[in-house]
Amino acid sequence: MSTTDTFSSPAVSHQVPFSIRVLRGMRPLIAALLASPLHGLLSRDVLLMTWIGRKSSRRYTLPLSYVEQGSKLYLCTRPEGSRWWRNLEGGAEVELTLRGRRVSAAATILDADSPEALEGLRAFVSRNPRTGEMLYHVAREGGAPRESDVRREVASSIVVRLVRT
Repeated sequence: MSTTDTFSSPAVSHQVPFSIRVLRGMRPLIAALLASPLHGLLSRDVLLMTWIGRKSSRRYTLPLSYVEQGSKLYLCTRPEGSRWWRNLEGGAEVELTLRGRRVSAAATILDADSPEALEGLRAFVSRNPRTGEMLYHVAREGGAPRESDVRREVASSIVVRLVRT
């Protein structure tokens, strides 16, 4: 079996990799760094998103990987590995700490069948190839994400569009 065949099976398990779990344990440190003058060490790929819980009305802040495409930002996650995105169902106003600045944004969960969700996931795994391989099981061909893998994975992924307001 070649390396590129590793991720082509539709029966791929979507267990959260150990390295992702370790990073999740470092969230307080990452959040502190992103809110500090040293944010430049991470803020090219990671932002802080703050929202109000729909049921609890509590304020939550979480560091999240993002990719920027024009005036839009995209966040991607797996539903079995996280729950933060549920607070954005139906749309939500959020606050971002983006490259050291606080900005407001409108968050929308994209329909998995939409071309924009496919575009967002493709951009995300292009920018984050290791995450693409580990979490989304998207192999690379000729330096780009394998299109058949991206199309398969978008159906079981959560893609969030953020537009600064």
